[in-house]
Amino acid sequence: MASLWHGGRSMHEKRSGKRAGAQVDWVEQVHGEGVGARQGGGLPTAGGGGYLDECTPAQLWTDAKFRELADMGLPQVWLDVAHDLGYEAFMRMWRRLDAAVELRSDTESMIEVQLRRYSSFQRYQRNRFIEALADAGLSDREIRDRVSRVIGENLSASHIRRLAKPRRVRA
Repeated sequence: MASLWHGGRSMHEKRSGKRAGAQVDWVEQVHGEGVGARQGGGLPTAGGGGYLDECTPAQLWTDAKFRELADMGLPQVWLDVAHDLGYEAFMRMWRRLDAAVELRSDTESMIEVQLRRYSSFQRYQRNRFIEALADAGLSDREIRDRVSRVIGENLSASHIRRLAKPRRVRA
């Protein structure tokens, strides 16, 4: 078989030792590997140039997915959440929120998410910490010192006493 030459290279010569990425469509199904149908089924040749190895195929696809979210107009805070969680986890969360009928707006084109402030979670955790210290038999002063040292909050003695009181209802 005669080799075809293009720009001084054989048509069978690979430019990179890594396989090309798979095309992903909107339902996240892989359609095929390689560049065009002619690349399927064959083993990649050893060697090749390295200039295409600067960014991995997986990183290219990840960047493209996040770029799509930005291009469709998702607010920056949600783009940041997507980056923090990772694309797949973000999409699972988005689908879950979208499926919740009680979160749909009147227009049905938006999801209305209400989430308590993170500081309320921190306050809840601090209060459970104080209750646990009180249940362990520490004095109000010891609790106050421990809260200051561990959490970095300086609470008044009356606040500590109020939070350390036995709860009327235990969960």
